[in-house]
Amino acid sequence: MLAVERGTVFYGGPTTPDQMRARPGMTADEGGIVEVGENARATLDLFDGSTVRLMGNTRMELSILRVGKFNADHTRLILGMLEGAAHFNIAGRLPYGREVVLNTPHGKVSLSKGEYLVWVQDDGTRVSSYVGQARADLEDHTVRIRDGQRALLPTDGVPRGPFAIAENLLRNGDFARQFQGWTMLDKYEPGRPDVGGTRRLTEEEIAGKRVQAVRITRNTEKDTHNETGITQDINRDVSAYRNLAVTAWVKVSQSSLSGGGYLGSEYPVMIRVNYTDEKGGRPGWTHGFYYSNPENRPTENGEIVAQDQWYPFLGRLSDLPDRPIFIRSIEILSAGHDFDATIADVRLVAE
Repeated sequence: MLAVERGTVFYGGPTTPDQMRARPGMTADEGGIVEVGENARATLDLFDGSTVRLMGNTRMELSILRVGKFNADHTRLILGMLEGAAHFNIAGRLPYGREVVLNTPHGKVSLSKGEYLVWVQDDGTRVSSYVGQARADLEDHTVRIRDGQRALLPTDGVPRGPFAIAENLLRNGDFARQFQGWTMLDKYEPGRPDVGGTRRLTEEEIAGKRVQAVRITRNTEKDTHNETGITQDINRDVSAYRNLAVTAWVKVSQSSLSGGGYLGSEYPVMIRVNYTDEKGGRPGWTHGFYYSNPENRPTENGEIVAQDQWYPFLGRLSDLPDRPIFIRSIEILSAGHDFDATIADVRLVAE
């Protein structure tokens, strides 16, 4: 059975030459193809009790859906993942412990009872196991994964993995290669020339471990607005990931402005993620850190931390009301007048 959650979904049956607009609760037959439009969602309820949630821009072929009424050995459930992404909740009720099989452009995926994400992308097919055991096969090469692991069927070569399910989408967030992959960010107050901020790499000790960090400082006598930091282009589709978060270690040593400054947008250190949501909007997300607010300035997008002490931060982007589906860039910056802050081990984690 094919259920349309939202948006435009098309279905083409094995005996019909043209696609039709899918109707909620319609029957999908062996040999049919389901095509889910941009930002749309659809669900397939399979005969064994498994469910497949199809994400936007996804095409799936119902290759073989067969129940052996008199001989259970004839029962088969094979799908073709032509493009896009889908979440699978596999019931594990096929006879003889048989797996649900997915044929992708980059190899074969076999899923036992559990929950999975399979995503066909430009560089290959990603297979993530939230719970359960799966296999990724290409010719005579196999990678097996289970709870909390992922594998990759690349466009060329053999299957890779297993890897931890959490994937860091940020490059060089530990600054081990200095500022490689990052672009400098500098903004000044129009019409009021003044000194800019500085950023430099520094070695720090966090939880007993020596790490590379970025320290951003500024000292001005004119009290003009300034933003100093670094930025990195991400340009990744994140619509199918179940969880998406930003993590970092931050330390605020000095700030001349209270709280988040005059408008709640001038913190001594900030993390900003520029993204597009499901409605095509660009709301973005900003989180700042400060250690005091005697003037009761706005702090809606910030949190208070102990001065000159390292603080581990976790920001769950997947919990936002306007959830990101495409991450454009991430910025690490200090804003305001005078500031002194340090940040280390920045990650954009998807799973």
